[in-house]
Amino acid sequence: MNKLREGRADDIRPCIRCNQLCTGNAFFGKAIGCAVNPEVGYEAERIITPTDNPKNIAVIGAGPAGLEFARVAGLRGHTVTVYDQEERVGGVLLPAATPEFKRELFKMIGWWERQIAMIENVTIELNHEVKPGGPELEGSDVIVVATGSHPFVPSSIEGAENGVDVLAFHKGAEIGKRVIVCGGGLSGADAALELAQDGHEVTIVEMADEVARDMLMLNRTSLLRVLDQHDVKILTGTTVKAIRTDGITAETAEGTVELDADTVVTAFGLKPATELGGSLGAQVLTVGDCVAPRKVGDAVNDAYALAFEL
Repeated sequence: MNKLREGRADDIRPCIRCNQLCTGNAFFGKAIGCAVNPEVGYEAERIITPTDNPKNIAVIGAGPAGLEFARVAGLRGHTVTVYDQEERVGGVLLPAATPEFKRELFKMIGWWERQIAMIENVTIELNHEVKPGGPELEGSDVIVVATGSHPFVPSSIEGAENGVDVLAFHKGAEIGKRVIVCGGGLSGADAALELAQDGHEVTIVEMADEVARDMLMLNRTSLLRVLDQHDVKILTGTTVKAIRTDGITAETAEGTVELDADTVVTAFGLKPATELGGSLGAQVLTVGDCVAPRKVGDAVNDAYALAFEL
């Protein structure tokens, strides 16, 4: 309310409607938290004050974890430089949060940009790839690696190169009319909904007995309803064996099936991007998906805690 009164509406964190640590925690009898405001529930303990030992810190990666770490470390008085090889901050949020139903998540990128721009001792260097032994790391007291994750495709699947990775889809890869989404986790189900809303004929193929298993139950109920409204076909208990240029070969309880499509989107999950962090030595701190791919709220809360304690 004070921010509104003072004309600082842009300083208010957008609620990303994830329900993860607020409604979700309450539903299971846990203490309330927040995916984008790690001080919720810790108001008495997490009061950002200047450090007595300011450091020079290099942060590699400008996704949610890297940005939140830089913001908090900067407010504590550390000199922070954030490096990212892309032309804009946001990491995977930038392409993945483009659909209308994820507009609040997209707004978080702008919030971080605004907050960090007001901290004089934090600098962001874009279009800048950091390599082991790079000059930008010289003189750093601490190196924080927040390089995120890579798409994962099981090695047992033949013809994986024929598929379009879900992140490539979000970045604008050409998609045909009939689409099979391989993988019914949160990213696959969200991509299926976005595609269906854009007029594609979509089928989700999932080896487990249900889709969006990694999603909060309250959100999952809404997602399944909207997927049904957009005529998204869901095939569970179906394991992808091969990806062709014109569809997939899959295994079901009844045997092998051939499913046709103009485009196959792969959304099998993520694996940590550990290459850089593992090559920089013991002085490195890691945070976010490069530790373990999880949800946005996990990355933000872990990054806040790491910067707060440094």
